[in-house]
Amino acid sequence: MRKYPKLFTPIQIGKHTFRNRIEAAPTIFSSLALIPEISHRVLRMIEDRAKGGCASVVNGEISVNFDDSLRPIVAGEGNLVKITIDYNNFDDPAFPVFRKNTEVIKAHGAVAIAELSHFGIEKPLLDDGILPLGPVAFTRADGTPVRAFDETAMSKVANDFADAAAFMQAAGFQGVFVHGGHGWMIGQFLSGRTNTRTDDYGGSVDNRARFPLAILRAIRKRCGDDFIIEIRLSGQENLPGGITLDETLAFCRLLEDTGLVDLIHISAGHYFSPARSREFSTIFSPHGLNADYAAAVKKAVSIPIAVVGGITTPRLAEQIIAEGKADMVSMGREMIADPAFADKAASGRGEEIRACLRCCVCYPGPSGEHETDPPGRHFPGLGSCTINPYNVNSFSHHTVMPEDLPKPKASRQVLIVGGGPGGMQAAIDAADRGHQVILADAADQLGGILRLTDEDFFKKDLCRFKDLLVRQVQGRTIDVRLNTRVTPELVRTIDPEALILAIGAKPLMPPIPGIEQAVSALDVYFNPDVRIGQTVVMIGGGLVGCEVGLELAHQGKSVAVIEMKARLVDNFIGIHRTALLDEMDRYGIRSRVDARCKEVRRDGVLVEENGEVAFIAADTAIIGLGMIPKREEVHVLRAAAGRIPVFEIGDCAMVGNVG
Repeated sequence: MRKYPKLFTPIQIGKHTFRNRIEAAPTIFSSLALIPEISHRVLRMIEDRAKGGCASVVNGEISVNFDDSLRPIVAGEGNLVKITIDYNNFDDPAFPVFRKNTEVIKAHGAVAIAELSHFGIEKPLLDDGILPLGPVAFTRADGTPVRAFDETAMSKVANDFADAAAFMQAAGFQGVFVHGGHGWMIGQFLSGRTNTRTDDYGGSVDNRARFPLAILRAIRKRCGDDFIIEIRLSGQENLPGGITLDETLAFCRLLEDTGLVDLIHISAGHYFSPARSREFSTIFSPHGLNADYAAAVKKAVSIPIAVVGGITTPRLAEQIIAEGKADMVSMGREMIADPAFADKAASGRGEEIRACLRCCVCYPGPSGEHETDPPGRHFPGLGSCTINPYNVNSFSHHTVMPEDLPKPKASRQVLIVGGGPGGMQAAIDAADRGHQVILADAADQLGGILRLTDEDFFKKDLCRFKDLLVRQVQGRTIDVRLNTRVTPELVRTIDPEALILAIGAKPLMPPIPGIEQAVSALDVYFNPDVRIGQTVVMIGGGLVGCEVGLELAHQGKSVAVIEMKARLVDNFIGIHRTALLDEMDRYGIRSRVDARCKEVRRDGVLVEENGEVAFIAADTAIIGLGMIPKREEVHVLRAAAGRIPVFEIGDCAMVGNVG
């Protein structure tokens, strides 16, 4: 606390005292707790955030009704689940679940907040036959007619918000978090992009705010002054014709004048353009990217301000509070990566925090943002956190949680081969379970393939995680043996009681004529004898080829990428793909798709494209076609182990990403 004094100063929000300035932002759909098979995991994740020291924990969005705002959620392995709740019936099966939800939050001294939302024009057309509602009538791009709100519909929806808030209040929540940003219904009314009405609910900011204020007024009237009302707003929508910062400031002054809210939460962007509108920060975005929006709002009103967006370290959180840009910091994906963030920072263990990588795996976002995405809009579902396997956002039924793990029967000697992320994490876990660990790696330092992050400009977040794993290994009684190539003879000499193989993968080098004149993508980082010329052709436009090509472009190289598929990074959709391709465009990287490399020459490559062969001149050709597991090495070491239990983990078992 002495290190971060502003961050751990209590603050009064409405009639409630928050113990510090850290809010766990809504990232877990409240509805998921209503699915019996995974309810206990959802509640565990919620509880971990309160137990981890947050001042307030906000449950993820849930709709205020299940007719004109019904939206299925994606759970488990991509399954669509429809949840309905009767907010006027406290005997509804959802009520005891939400009560339990509040109990696990408040038991650890945090304030329990429930997020409420209405999806407006974004409601999908389901078999219920109910058309979506919006500020004006129009036909969506997918052919769905949208109805315009009239006075009757506005009155109903305002009452729906009040009913839902009262239900949550009765269940024990101390406030609600009203979603007015990211292109949902309240934001649709506030935005001139979607609200083109010419009556009393359109035109000026005052008019566009009329219905949103009526919603807040209905909640306040029903739930009283002791009940916290927090509202999330996009500081800017960052879309053509969307909400500007000046318009947000004007609306916040109305909130000040009416006294309807206790906390204003500043985000940015739009749900269906999460990368380009900066709804989510990516590895290409600055950390704390919405802090300046929050600072502008804080100057305009006296209502306390929270800010979300790429805040992953206590140092940055402290800086934002100390500089007066916001009164609270809100963390979403960071709470997935490390729900104990607050406790670690407060107890002087900030270096142990697992900072979110902003890799966009936990929430990939919808497809359709980039022009080359597959046609239609697809939702891949929630994914597991890359660096916290126990905080499982996908809620897969096959996930093993810490409490499910068997207790070790004895302390055993474990030999781990490979000091990459898999090997280091295995060493950490094995040591923590009381085993005697030898961690061997042929390199002169730990990190494995992640050592490339020391050099890659765009992988600073991942580099910090690699360094964290190294520190955690070094802080334990682990016998680390560097510059050690593990042979069958060494395995037999050590004679461990378990052998874990984490030896990784090697670059795929297909039989292309002249390929010996090319270098592999890994050589760019790890081979000091390789000299990369000024003009580069990258053979392979998947994730490896595009990310290495981007790093070379950042170094000032002229880069061209060729890809045999119809799209670059074809196996990815969502936020990271859009952000990566946009960054490649900013650096002027040229690309050819549906193009196959026929031959590598000393001065370039021959490419077949649309049945015609063309020559691309280049000083250096680089192979970025992905990786293949080191299976031969695995078989040799497995054979040497004899009857010793052998576990294959990471890329040597199946090539993947860090997660």
